[in-house]
Amino acid sequence: MKLSRRRFLGLGAATTASLAISQSVEALFARAARGGPLSAAGYGPLVADPKGLLDLPAGFQYRVFSTARVDAENDPRFTQRLTNGELVPPLHDGMGAFRGPAGVTVLVRNHEVDLKQKPMLDPSRRRPYDPLAGGGTTTLWVDADRKLVRAFPSVSGTVRNCAGGVTPWGSWLTCEEAVCMPGEASATNRDATPLVSKRHGYVFEVDSRSEGLVDPVPIVPMGRFRHEAAAVDPATGFVYLSEDRSDGLLYRYRPDVVMKQGRAAARLGVGDLAKGGTLEALRIVERPAARTQNYAAGPDAFVPGRRWRVDWVAIPNPDPDVDMETDPTDTAADPSARRERVAASATRAQGFARGAAQFARTEGVTMKHRVLHLCCTDGGPKRLGQVWRLDVASQELSLLVEPNDQAVLDGPDNLTPAPNGDLIVCEDGIDVDFLVGITPRGRLYHLARNAYNDIEFAGACFAPDGRTLFVNIQDPGMTFAIWGPWARRRD
Repeated sequence: MKLSRRRFLGLGAATTASLAISQSVEALFARAARGGPLSAAGYGPLVADPKGLLDLPAGFQYRVFSTARVDAENDPRFTQRLTNGELVPPLHDGMGAFRGPAGVTVLVRNHEVDLKQKPMLDPSRRRPYDPLAGGGTTTLWVDADRKLVRAFPSVSGTVRNCAGGVTPWGSWLTCEEAVCMPGEASATNRDATPLVSKRHGYVFEVDSRSEGLVDPVPIVPMGRFRHEAAAVDPATGFVYLSEDRSDGLLYRYRPDVVMKQGRAAARLGVGDLAKGGTLEALRIVERPAARTQNYAAGPDAFVPGRRWRVDWVAIPNPDPDVDMETDPTDTAADPSARRERVAASATRAQGFARGAAQFARTEGVTMKHRVLHLCCTDGGPKRLGQVWRLDVASQELSLLVEPNDQAVLDGPDNLTPAPNGDLIVCEDGIDVDFLVGITPRGRLYHLARNAYNDIEFAGACFAPDGRTLFVNIQDPGMTFAIWGPWARRRD
């Protein structure tokens, strides 16, 4: 494996992979620090795909379906259709897998469709949140033979659905990574645009059991900000949320049905989160208003291993009108060229003013055994990333790794645990992208290569029976089912 070009593990979307992260990532960097070998044999060398799409090890197979490309409505390779005849929307991203009826795996898939991009999801506008917005999610039914049997829109009228997370009650939380709102952009609100008719920046819930478009209800009390990922603590029903900003916060949402009505977390269901709740941000007790990014080395830098007590501060207004505004100190002649700054009303500004800690573009948040891992894409003096650990039972936070020049992977994004204990990571790098496996002993191998172009992998997740890995290439949007001799992996 060629490692010289690799950047640190800036891990992406939410999964249930925290145990795999704890074992695999910590073992990986411990091995690198000792100068030990980083490469594993894995499943052997990749074999060139005669179709030029996906290189896999010998013995593995794939099936590709549900393809799309931005503004390529007449390209026969990437103009497949949903079951209802509509074009598949493009820009496949985060994805969750669920157990469906009669051996079917149900996939709920995000589409990071931005304003003006086409083909839009639900073009007939049957049930959109915002009639002007073309993003959302599609739901795919894949049978035991890995054949697509149904595909339909499930949330419509949202913007830039990037990541999200699965819930214990069988739904997908799809997150908007945008804070646009209707109106004309001005000095006091740089996010206003006539291209939308409703406010954006919310989380929506998709029931994996739905067989059509769900009611697009924004979970407003869960906050309006540039959402990335979500993870649910099954013991409490609290939802942990990340924010893809270099000064973003880590949020906690406590549903009213738990806190005020006394419902047990195990009895939560679809729609309960939208009934109200309290949004809070993490504060380090000994270091209020901490900047954990470690962009500058010094005595105040956070060091791996030390534990910090945390508590939570309430966000007074989780649905602010303004996120970004023009910096009044910038007097450039062209108003549109003036610098932006975070408005005091922004969700993260409210939290920071009350002592919440900032994190460096927290993308992945993953929960297992009441331990949350936060993967910060560009933390550290060299902006090469950090992985933090939050024990939600003891309310203690610690920095696990900040390897700086221990360059091992090229822009990893989404990730998922494999049934054999490995961690499968999607690369979103600067050149050729791979699916990379990390063994529990901290060694890496290539599982697949994007042979078509240099666009990212996304949305990796295993079928509930563990026999099939599903993954997307974002553009052109392609969803793959991959299967083979999973037990054959060599360390």
